[in-house]
Amino acid sequence: MSEEEKQYPQRTVIITNTPKSKAKTTPALLINTVARNEMGFAIEGLLINEFNNQRSLQKFPLNSDVALSHFKALPTEFIRIIKQLFASALQYQKEKLALQYVHEDGSVSKEDFIQKGIVNYHFNIFQQLKPFASLVKWYYQGIDDDLLTTTVTKPAAVSNYSSQLNFELARTSTGILRLFAFVNINGNTYSLTEFARTSFLLRSKSEFFLLKPKDADVLEKFSDGYRDALLHGEQNFVKQIVDKLAENYPVNKNILLKREVIEIEPQCNVYLSELNNAFLMLKPHWRYADFEIEDDEKLITEIYTTDAVYEIRRKADAENNFKELLRSQNKKFSQQNNGFFYLSFAEAEKSQWLVKCYRKLTDQNIGILGMEALKHFRYNMSTPEIKFEFNGKGIDWFDLEVEINFGDQRVTLGDLQKAILHKQQHIILGDGSIGAIPEEWITKYSMLFKLGETTKNKLRLSNLHWTLSDEIEGGDEIRKKIISTEHIQKWERLQTENQDVYAIPEKINAQLRDYQKAGFNWMCLLDEMQWGGCLADDMGLGKTLQTISFIQHLSDNYKNETHLVVCPTSLMYNWEQELKKFAPELDYIIYHGTGRSMDEKEWKRKNLIITSYGTVRSDAEQLSKFKFGYTILDESHVIKNSASLATKAMQQLNTRNKLILSGTPIQNNTFDLYAQMNFVNPGLLGNKEFFKTTFATPIDKFGNREASQKLKKLIFPFLLRRTKEQVAKDLPPKTEMILWCEMGDEQRKEYDAVKDYYRESILQKIEADGMGSHSIEILSGLTKLRQICNSTALGKDSNKEINESVKLEELMREIEENIGDRKALVFSQFTGMLELIRKEMDAKGISYVYLDGGTKAETRQELVKQFQSDASIKIFLISLKAGGVGLTLTAADYVYLVDPWWNPAAEQQAIDRTHRIGQQNSVFAYRMICRDTVEEKILELQQRKKMIADELIAEDSGFVKKLTTEDVAFLFS
Repeated sequence: MSEEEKQYPQRTVIITNTPKSKAKTTPALLINTVARNEMGFAIEGLLINEFNNQRSLQKFPLNSDVALSHFKALPTEFIRIIKQLFASALQYQKEKLALQYVHEDGSVSKEDFIQKGIVNYHFNIFQQLKPFASLVKWYYQGIDDDLLTTTVTKPAAVSNYSSQLNFELARTSTGILRLFAFVNINGNTYSLTEFARTSFLLRSKSEFFLLKPKDADVLEKFSDGYRDALLHGEQNFVKQIVDKLAENYPVNKNILLKREVIEIEPQCNVYLSELNNAFLMLKPHWRYADFEIEDDEKLITEIYTTDAVYEIRRKADAENNFKELLRSQNKKFSQQNNGFFYLSFAEAEKSQWLVKCYRKLTDQNIGILGMEALKHFRYNMSTPEIKFEFNGKGIDWFDLEVEINFGDQRVTLGDLQKAILHKQQHIILGDGSIGAIPEEWITKYSMLFKLGETTKNKLRLSNLHWTLSDEIEGGDEIRKKIISTEHIQKWERLQTENQDVYAIPEKINAQLRDYQKAGFNWMCLLDEMQWGGCLADDMGLGKTLQTISFIQHLSDNYKNETHLVVCPTSLMYNWEQELKKFAPELDYIIYHGTGRSMDEKEWKRKNLIITSYGTVRSDAEQLSKFKFGYTILDESHVIKNSASLATKAMQQLNTRNKLILSGTPIQNNTFDLYAQMNFVNPGLLGNKEFFKTTFATPIDKFGNREASQKLKKLIFPFLLRRTKEQVAKDLPPKTEMILWCEMGDEQRKEYDAVKDYYRESILQKIEADGMGSHSIEILSGLTKLRQICNSTALGKDSNKEINESVKLEELMREIEENIGDRKALVFSQFTGMLELIRKEMDAKGISYVYLDGGTKAETRQELVKQFQSDASIKIFLISLKAGGVGLTLTAADYVYLVDPWWNPAAEQQAIDRTHRIGQQNSVFAYRMICRDTVEEKILELQQRKKMIADELIAEDSGFVKKLTTEDVAFLFS
């Protein structure tokens, strides 16, 4: 008996003689989703037997010509396609794929490669069968949707519609970021949960839809119709999953868009056009910030950009007032309520109605646009001319007289200013004709007209805006009348020849590099021209040294002036150390702390007062009574928010001139620059709203290069920025600095308590028993103090709630404000401190990798590879002992040593993880030291004992063994 006969045994069927009964057999294709094979489904043959109104179903495999005979009524092409499902055909396909695998790169296993090929093979068969779907009956066999323990066989259909995936991000009620999957079919979108999926088959009730195999692979991760981000892993979820999906599929990420509310008074623009070649139409539009919207009844309009959604809260009263103003221009407008107004051409020209209407509207600051589309009205064909002439100056301003002509038609400066500010390309002249404003005028003169004050035909500008004279014909001659020839020559020498115009003060105890000399010269020239400036060099390039050199220059040349340095509390003692090192003859006072007092007579005898932003904020009224020579703000981005109390306090200071320092004057957006530059040079950037609409929004939201170039032109004399890359040839390969940290009250209190305890107990024991027997206690006490320098959380008793860490605050400030797009290594000897840092970074959404002694050897190199190659990972947290050797991390060019070790050699090994062959940039290493603590004393003790290379200690115990009783007393003092 053959295999086929065994599977389908012959049966004797007895047919009774009933003339009205008739037997009928119909072939069909069955999609069997219960099949347990590599596809998750099988395609089988099905015979539908109908007899005496009874129906029975009989499956048969598609593996022989006998099986195909059931479909002999169908086209031969259909038969050919079915043959591809034969077991022999599938086996041949697998063998073919196995041979092809030889040429693969081994990134996938042979089994997976063959499986993927078979899926594609079946998908192609389904694609070939789709045109014949209506010629053959389809059934499917699967688990009943309601009775999950029951298998059912039902009629089915295979749709000709293609299916496409799309995704949408949403946030659940519990705050989880969730990515939902959807299927779009024939223009309609359905949730993935509305389908049952088997491989590339989607089933909705009894209808099947085909997915592309790659789409089916994507949906493997969406078993519930969605994927969730981890609680503290949203940034990686978006980058690694959402953004990669968006490369191939539509992904709605609106939930990630920053929502901004615009709630300001609208600017009305009226668009002119022609209606039915017979009427002049006037249609109002509303400009809210940088967005223009048509007139409608909406109270809120939403506008989506690539990174934000703007919710415009419409000012209905203001819009209605503008519309009433328009309506009042002609009695015929009173009955027109279609969102626009119209008038016949003849009526618009009668008695120069259009000219008069234009004047009335522009006088109310309404822009008139669309004149280029008017064909009925007359155009002035004369070439327009504009002339600028210098017309006098004051202490801080200069006047330009402006004459504008379109042939014999004179245009007032005010009319042209309004047209250009509204970005009009045309203007209505006095004789009713339309004059075309040259595009060049709009490009070249818009900034002049935006920043200047107009009186008749005179334009008054601040001396700060002297660079705008470059745009004017004859600007060189005008500039010479604004700025003295001597200053122009000095400026040109600095700009073109990079020459030293001013000598570095002899009292400066340092050799400045070329770019530092240029920075010093720039400050001196600005001082001579009575302008403020912003030194915005990259972190580590010596802004403090350049500024101290400048302060020495000021003290040498302005004998009776006292200058003020304002900085974050943690940097006050950095300034003190740098002053002692580079300008030992400068006499200064640190004005800070609870016991501070202001003695005006004493202050007048000093060269410099150093204080903090918090102190100025608290003592603003008192400090404003003292006249300073210069006020210098270090880390000036502290005042980037013009509405903050700190910014307002700085504005109250009474000072001859101002200088600000910041490696990152722009941290989040261009608007950060406004308050800082407005502090050093008030009026340079106009008012806040002007700066926001002219520069900040166009640059940040729309990447407007023209706005960026105009801003750069305005500020370039007053902002000096050099990056590490620009001055690389002047930099040493490695620069090491101390980042001084000042403990808060609670941390200091905790430190002093522990220090006093150990000092009393240890010194008594040493006096009684000698040094040798108490080295463990000494080491324990010193370690405890070092932990408290990191954070009270590391040294506190379990029942205390104090958790204060100036180092954690300073480190996060450095990471968020100073390192920018660069990478940094952060070392600590204490894994507990690393845990505190990583928790803070998780909370702030900063990407990092982490390595300590518990990291497996095979994982170490994976972490290194990830840090070196992934641009999104900025920070590598490393325990000093686990990562001090054996790692190459040249992607970083900043190193932070959170806690100094006894052994400087171990610190050097840590720094050299990045300062090694392959490093293209200069390396900056910062040791974080708490002032007036055991950390500062360890540094001093190392120098005192001259612990240089051949004397370095390898272990903590070795350091302690070299200590004398006097050393211990000093460390715990």
